[in-house]
Amino acid sequence: MTAYAPGRSVRFDTTGGAMGQGYHRFDVEPLGPDRCRVVHVLELTMPLRPFVQMIEEVFDNIERSALSRPPHAPTRRQPRALLANRLFWARPHAVPVPSHARLLHEAVPRPDFTDAWRLPLPPGMSRDPRDWRNVPPFPVRGTADRELMVGKDASHLDFRSSIVIEDDAVALAAAVRLHNTRGRLYVAVAGLAHPYMTRLMLRRAQRRLALSTRAAGERNAGAP
Repeated sequence: MTAYAPGRSVRFDTTGGAMGQGYHRFDVEPLGPDRCRVVHVLELTMPLRPFVQMIEEVFDNIERSALSRPPHAPTRRQPRALLANRLFWARPHAVPVPSHARLLHEAVPRPDFTDAWRLPLPPGMSRDPRDWRNVPPFPVRGTADRELMVGKDASHLDFRSSIVIEDDAVALAAAVRLHNTRGRLYVAVAGLAHPYMTRLMLRRAQRRLALSTRAAGERNAGAP
């Protein structure tokens, strides 16, 4: 946000990348008692067609916030808008195993293999790790305030994985303890696909939960 006049105007500048370079601004023009016009100005160095319906959704949210009710005819995304949304969705990036993943560190204090991936948590998304229960499909082995750990033991290895909730991100971390040569061979092979599968599971879960979260206009209006 680069400019803000309370009740009158707000401007957001982009920083390049997938969203291009430019800005968008909302101006409120008074039209008399209990009436106003909201004007949206958008200037970006990229094709705008895929984002037209998303801009219409912004106006839906404005209507919800201002009138405390849903729009009369809310915008429905067409396939091209859904495709653009999917293409520009955040992607997990590799990080060290979070130091505050207490359950994971206690369960596997000297791991033979670890990895962790992180995704941002948009505003309004649940910060309850139980909502991410099915990301790694294994039995639950422990829960904490911001961590849920699953895992499975076998003759060749012990596996633990934790969903760790941070202030503005979620991390999926794994730790493995090997028991024998079979375990080492298994990790050597399965480890090739593990990063891809982990990123895919985390991204799908984050997208599913984000799309099921109430829109900003509904949250601001206090809708149930």
